[in-house]
Amino acid sequence: MSHISKLSLIHTDRKNIHPGKLGMLGGANPKGDAFGFTNYYMTRNGEPFIPIVGEFHFSRFSYLYWEEELLKMKAGGIHIVATYVFWNFHEEEEGIFEWGGNRNLRHFIDLCAKLDLPLILRIGPFCHGEVRNGGIPDWVVSKPIEIRSNDPGYLKLTRRLYREIASQMKGSLYQDGGPVIAVQLENEFMHAGAPNDAWGYKAGKFLSSGTGGTAHLAELRRIAEEAGIHPLFFTATAWGGAAVPEEGFLPMLAGYAYTSWLPDQPPSKEFVYRDLHITPAEPVHFDTPEYPVAYCEMAGGMQVSYNVRPFVPANSIEAMTLVKLASGSNLLGYYMYHGGSNPVGKNSYLNEQFLPKITYDYQSPLGEFGRVGTSYDRIRAISLFLESFGSVLAPMKTVLPEGQSAIDPTDTETLRWCVRHQDGSGFVFLNNFQDQVDMHRRKLRIELETSKGSVAFPAEGELELPEGIGLMLPFNLELHGVSLLSATAPLLTKIDTDQEKTIFFYAHEGMTPEYVVSKTNLKDVQCSGSAILEHGSHYVIQPSVDKNNSVNFLTMDGGSVRFVVLSREEAQKAYTFELWGQPTLVISDCPVTVSNHQLICTSTGSSHIAVLLYPKPEQDLQTQSFSTVHCQHGGSTLFTTYTIDLPEYTPEVLVKKPADKSALLQFAGEWPAHVHDVWLEIDYEGDVAEAFLNGRLITDHISYGKTWSIGLKEFYTQLEFSELHLSITPQRRGTVHTFVNQAQIERFEGVEIAEFRRIEAIPQYQVALYPVKTAAAIGQLSVPFSN
Repeated sequence: MSHISKLSLIHTDRKNIHPGKLGMLGGANPKGDAFGFTNYYMTRNGEPFIPIVGEFHFSRFSYLYWEEELLKMKAGGIHIVATYVFWNFHEEEEGIFEWGGNRNLRHFIDLCAKLDLPLILRIGPFCHGEVRNGGIPDWVVSKPIEIRSNDPGYLKLTRRLYREIASQMKGSLYQDGGPVIAVQLENEFMHAGAPNDAWGYKAGKFLSSGTGGTAHLAELRRIAEEAGIHPLFFTATAWGGAAVPEEGFLPMLAGYAYTSWLPDQPPSKEFVYRDLHITPAEPVHFDTPEYPVAYCEMAGGMQVSYNVRPFVPANSIEAMTLVKLASGSNLLGYYMYHGGSNPVGKNSYLNEQFLPKITYDYQSPLGEFGRVGTSYDRIRAISLFLESFGSVLAPMKTVLPEGQSAIDPTDTETLRWCVRHQDGSGFVFLNNFQDQVDMHRRKLRIELETSKGSVAFPAEGELELPEGIGLMLPFNLELHGVSLLSATAPLLTKIDTDQEKTIFFYAHEGMTPEYVVSKTNLKDVQCSGSAILEHGSHYVIQPSVDKNNSVNFLTMDGGSVRFVVLSREEAQKAYTFELWGQPTLVISDCPVTVSNHQLICTSTGSSHIAVLLYPKPEQDLQTQSFSTVHCQHGGSTLFTTYTIDLPEYTPEVLVKKPADKSALLQFAGEWPAHVHDVWLEIDYEGDVAEAFLNGRLITDHISYGKTWSIGLKEFYTQLEFSELHLSITPQRRGTVHTFVNQAQIERFEGVEIAEFRRIEAIPQYQVALYPVKTAAAIGQLSVPFSN
C-alpha cells in the first residue's frame, strides 16, 4: 500500500546559530588550520564541519601495526581518532608506570600527527571501556580513599597520573603543532560505575558512579591544566544524567541498540527521529540549544558477553547514523570503530567480568587483528558524503512531520521520515530499519512545499523503499551551477578537476533513480542510456545505473558538470584520496589505503585484484616485480580499470584433533613477500573458545553464531616452531541439578557439544600501485607492512 506524506517548510524559521557555550573555544595550529564551534556545529578553518570520530584503543593493539590501522581508519572516512588511556594498563603496580610497546602513548600520538589525524584523549582516571575495574588499578581500590571524588588521597593519585600522561603528550597539543584537540576527563561521571573485579568474591559488586558533581570535574580540570594539559576543549560524557560543567566542555552522547548487558532487549528508540538539539533522547544536565549535538559513543558494534550475545548487523549502524544526522547530530563518534585485544596483566587478566579475557573485537568496522567488517563500507560511504556536502548539511534545521518523535519502535506501518533544510534547500531522510523488528518493503510518495517551490519524491507516481535501510535524498541544491530540484538517489561524493565537476549518486536496489533539474542556467544537457523528459521549467531525467555513463550539463558560464549514478554495491566499495596530484575516486573490490604516494591494496582470499580510478592518472601505474598489472580504458569509459594478478599461495597447516574440543595446528614454511597476513577462520559449535600459543592465551571467543577469525601476522615468527592450540568449552544442552551434600554438587543431564566444523587458513595478499615515473626513486620496493 502506498502512502502520500506531505510537509510544508515555508513558515519554518532558519536555525538560530550563534556562538553558544563553546564559541570562545577552539584555536589554530602553527600552519593556520583551525577548529571552532557554534552552538550547532563544529567548524574547520571557519567552515561548518560534521566530523566522524573513530574510537581505537592503542593499548589493545600491537604497536607494530598502529600506523597501518590508522591509515585504514583514515581511508575509511575517520576525521578524528579517540582513544582511552587506561590507568591500570599503565600503572598496574603502584608507582611503576609502563609506557613502552603497546602502551606507548607517545608513539601513538606521533603517528596521529604524522598522518594528520586529530586526536581526542580520554584520560580517566575512570574510563570503563569494559576493562577491569573500569581502568582503576586494584591497588587503588585497596586504599582507604573514596575513588571518583574530591577525596585528597584520590586527587593526589590523580595528580601523579595526569603528570605522567602530560609528560607523554608534551608538545602534542593542537595549538603547539600536535594532533591532540580535546581531552575527556572521567567517564559517565555521576551516571555509571563498573564491576568491582578487585572485590573477587561475588559478581555484581560495583565501583562508585562518583560523587561531587561538577565540582569534582572542575578539580580534575584544574589538576590537568596544572600538569600542562590545555586542549582546545574538554569533553564530557553527558548521557544518563551525568554531570556536565557549564563552561569549556563539549557534552557528548551515546546511542546503543544492541547491548551485552540487557537480556531479551526490547526494540530501541534509536531508530525514531526527533529534534535532538531541542529535545534530547533522555534527560541531560546541560542547556542543549547552546551546544552542538555530538555523539562519542554511537554503536560501531557491540562486544558479546557470556550472558548476552547480540549480533549487530551492518545496516543497523548505517541506519542509526542517518537517524542521528537527520535528528540534528553534527558530530558522529563510533564506539568502537576499531576493536582489539586486552593485554595480559602482571597479576591478572584485565578484562571485565563476563567478557572475554582477551578479545575486544566488538564486531566493529575494523576488528581484532585488523579485521575489515561490512560496516566499514557503510560508515565510509556516509563519510564521503559528509566530506563533500557536510558544510551544506551542518547549518540545516531538523523539521519533524507530526507524530514522528512519538512513533513506537514496534510500529511497522507508519512511515519514518523527517527533513533537514535551510532556505528551501535540504535533505529528506527515510528510515526503514528497526532493531528486533522486521520492517517491510513499502511504497510511498513525499511532497514538500518549500520557499523555492513544490518538490516531490518521485516527480510522478511513487517510490519503493527497500526494507532494512536508511537513506537521505536531496532537494533544491545548487551543484556547480546545476539546480537539482530533487533526486531519488542519495548523494555520495564529488570529484572536482580543472576540466569538469563530477557528482556521484548511488541507487539502492529496487529504487529507480531520478533527477529533477531546473532549466535555469543550463545551456545544454547530454546523456546516453538515460531518459530525459521536459516539464516546463525543468527536466525529469531517469539515468542509467552505470558508472561509465553520465548525464552531462553545460552551464551558461561554460562550466561542465557530470552526474553519475553508481550501484549501491559500487558505492560501498568507493574511496576518495588525493592521489598523484589530483583528487581521485577509487572503486576497489578490496580495502585500499594510501601511503608514501602508493595505493595499497589488501585482498583476503583472492590473488586477483581490480581497482577502478576516476579520473585516469596522468602517469602509467606499476606494481612490485612479483605481480602483473593490466590497464583497461575505453574511449567513452569514465573509469580506468587496473587489474592485478598475484601468485596464488596456499598456507601449509597440519591440523590434529586429539579430542572433539581440541585442535592442534602446525604451520610450515615462510610466507611469500606478497602475503601480508594469514587469517584463521574457525567455524565451531560450543560455548567459548580459546587459542593458545606456547602456553599463552592469545585470544578467545564467546560463541554468538558467527565465524571466529584470528589474524596471524602478529605471531608469524613463532608459528613455524610452535603449535597453535584451539580449545572449545562445550555448550550444554540439558538440565543442571544443584544440591548440597557436604559440598555444593552439580549434576548435569543432557549433552555437551564441542565440535570444529571448519578450520581454514586464508591468505591475505598486499600489493602497491604507484606511477612508473617514480619507479627509479622508489627502487625495488617491498610490500608495505609485509612480514
